[in-house]
This record gives sequence, C-alpha cells and structure tokens, in this order.
Amino acid sequence: MLTRRQTFKIASGAALWAAFPLSAFAHRQKTTLTTITWDEDDGMLYVMHSYHLHDVETALAAKGIIDRPDLFSLKARAQLSLYTEKHFSLFSNDKNIELELLGAETEGRTVYVYQQAVLKRAPSALVVSASMLRGIIPGQLNNVDVTLGKDIRSVQFRDNDGPKKVLA
Repeated sequence: MLTRRQTFKIASGAALWAAFPLSAFAHRQKTTLTTITWDEDDGMLYVMHSYHLHDVETALAAKGIIDRPDLFSLKARAQLSLYTEKHFSLFSNDKNIELELLGAETEGRTVYVYQQAVLKRAPSALVVSASMLRGIIPGQLNNVDVTLGKDIRSVQFRDNDGPKKVLA
C-alpha cells in the first residue's frame, strides 16, 4: 500500500512529466525550406533557400566546401551560395530558368540564400530539382513551396529523388 508521501511524489512526477511538451524530447529533423514566389508587378521569380545554420556549417565543412564550420565570413557564405546554385534548378517547358545568384545572409540559427529570375509571365509549367545536402546528411529533406498568385504548391525531396513537377 502506498503512503501519502509516495502517492504525492508519484502524482507530482506525473504532473511534471505531463507539463513538458513532447517536442522537447523530439529530435530535430534535417530539413531545408525553399520558397519560390512569382511577383507579377515586377515580373520576377524570387527564390529563397533557408538552412539550419549548424546543419549546413558542419555538413559543408565535413565535405571540405568551406574551411571550417562557420558561415559568418563573406567567403563561406559565398561558397554556400555557389553550392546551392549547383544543387538547385528550375525548368519551365523543358528549358532551364536562369537564376541569378544574389547572395546569402545569416539571421539567428538560419542561413538564407537568395536567387531571382526575370520572367515576363508566371510559369505555366515548373519542374524543380533540389538536391542540397542530400548527399551529405543522411535523412535530409528539402521542402519546396511555390507561390503563384493565391496558388501554393509544395513538393518534398528526400533520398535519391530526381526533379519533380510542381506545375504541369
């Protein structure tokens, strides 16, 4: 039979356990998010890639793409930008959309890489290839969200996925 003290300890422990959010015990998934937005007013397609700072620093340093796991130097961010440019592409009607690389910046625990393309009109067909970090980090997921007006489409890349149609 349990004493009052034992019952109180068990109840207190259960209450504390219940108060912790389950996410505190979860392992953060290795993901990138790329957003592609068409701006009709200026005829531009904007692409923004967001990486978790620690993930991309350690991955690129391990592969020798950057000298050390630190993306605060201009040189390291430029190397990340060039790496992203090499591992991300867009196609419309079987033609490569030439993306202009704008650069990268860090903000908190996130690194952003920016690209853009001049397009006279929104693409009616769009194929995306996003292989960033997938050959370096096991289980890496690359999420791509495409916004054309009010329409939002999403695709996810994992393992050895090749290019995917976002718009037919």
